[in-house]
Amino acid sequence: MNQANSALPIQYINTSEEAEKSICQRCKTEDAILISRKEKFCQRCFVRFIRGKQRKQMNGDKFRVKYGEVAEKLGHQKILLALSCGVSSIVLFDVIASLLKEQLEGHKGKQGFELVLLNLDEFELKSLDNHAKKVIPNLLKRFEGIDIQYKILNLQSFILDQSLLQKIKLTKQFSAFSEKIDSSESYSMESILNLCPNKSSVEDFLTVVYDELILRTAYLENCETIIYGHSMTRLANEILGLTVKGRGSSIHEAIADHTVTYRGKKFEIQYPLRDVLLAEIIAYSELEDLDQYQLKSTKPVSKITKNMTIRDITTQYFNHLDNNGYASTASTVVKTGEKLGPPKIDGSTTNCQLCGVEIHHNPKDWLRRITVSEAMPLETEEEEDYKKQYLQLFGNYENEDYSDKDPVNVCYGCIVSLGGIKPDSGFIWPLKTDKESEHDILNEYILTDDED
Repeated sequence: MNQANSALPIQYINTSEEAEKSICQRCKTEDAILISRKEKFCQRCFVRFIRGKQRKQMNGDKFRVKYGEVAEKLGHQKILLALSCGVSSIVLFDVIASLLKEQLEGHKGKQGFELVLLNLDEFELKSLDNHAKKVIPNLLKRFEGIDIQYKILNLQSFILDQSLLQKIKLTKQFSAFSEKIDSSESYSMESILNLCPNKSSVEDFLTVVYDELILRTAYLENCETIIYGHSMTRLANEILGLTVKGRGSSIHEAIADHTVTYRGKKFEIQYPLRDVLLAEIIAYSELEDLDQYQLKSTKPVSKITKNMTIRDITTQYFNHLDNNGYASTASTVVKTGEKLGPPKIDGSTTNCQLCGVEIHHNPKDWLRRITVSEAMPLETEEEEDYKKQYLQLFGNYENEDYSDKDPVNVCYGCIVSLGGIKPDSGFIWPLKTDKESEHDILNEYILTDDED
């Protein structure tokens, strides 16, 4: 074994000389093939070790085959798995499907729950190397005979109806207003995202799109639980990313198993691989021959920091830690994040009409206190001339009258993402509302197994 790599999260035992001296510390019979957490594993024991992490997180009665009073109390359970076809979600599917297979074999054809896979089609957005509709059927062939459904949704389905779209404008005093858009113009998700000022804003609003589509599908499919394949490393990544994006108040919900309410129905959100490092997930995928089912982006990730998204930067950071023997940092970050609770509430709260997050403190008041929004006075004729040229080209948006516009509740995170959007174009987005019309449109929304 190469001692230089002894601090890495996963160390493979490659040479025959090393293998002869390395016996699995779990079964005591098979040759070890890798070392994880200072323990030697054979392939079978390592796979069982990773699956055991998931079983520990999903140990409740509702995930087991139910009989008698327990069956009457819990009824039929349906679980939605968010399947991006990245390595973590593929591994989670394999682990969950293996559990269902064991249940079928041990309980005379009965499953503890019904599994629904949801893939949000990112083929064009991320220039993926393959289509999910080609990969997922092949993935399901590994577990024929198990009741597994799958749905593939186009991101465009986020926009229930063009009539729900509004133009959002942010003033220099950090107040947001909305106005109706031209009803003759139709907007696609691509055209909306093109209005974002930078890649991090695109990434931030895409997260809102993903969350909405996943919850909407769980609601329409009558699921009770939603599971994500996030590893411990990914959760640590989320903590740093949310902090940088100004969404620190959401950390306590984003990384811990919790319950959310969507249209009056409660859903449990769980991360069954939360105790597994990304390096361990990658090793599992290689050992179980799952890499062939992954969808990977063909877009090169920029090496220039200013061209990277916040997630690109935080991912690069944790990859660097893993490669230099500091993988345990992810565990420390997650444990610290788990101690965070919801912000203290002073009076009543509102919800952001763009992303839906609860606003505990008005961000506008704080931003106005710390921000210098007035420019230095013009002193020369040359500066006055530049001002006139600017106004001729871009107009005087600073003095725009918003008295006839509708105010919009916006959280700090969305204010950050909206910063830099051109005043003339504004930002197009469906505002979150409790109006009956939106409920009616949602009732007409139909899910198919392959929505193009």
